[in-house]
Amino acid sequence: MENQKITPQCILFKAANQVEDKREEYKEVLLQLKRMLKRAELHNEWNERLSHTYEQMKEYALFVQSIETFLRSSARKMK
Repeated sequence: MENQKITPQCILFKAANQVEDKREEYKEVLLQLKRMLKRAELHNEWNERLSHTYEQMKEYALFVQSIETFLRSSARKMK
């Protein structure tokens, strides 16, 4: 690996892969929260707060996905 030249394209792909890994972990957390909301018998106020938090987390997940897409498309354009 010492002989391999690390190109900006390689760095972008590596960053995109790392973002994808974190996105997949985050997706699992979102699914767990969604399941909790479905079966929770919480006070209405808490249910509203958790639902709002869940919606914010979904928006963040889309943002992270757009970062991953941007990194991959930038790397492909470098070819």
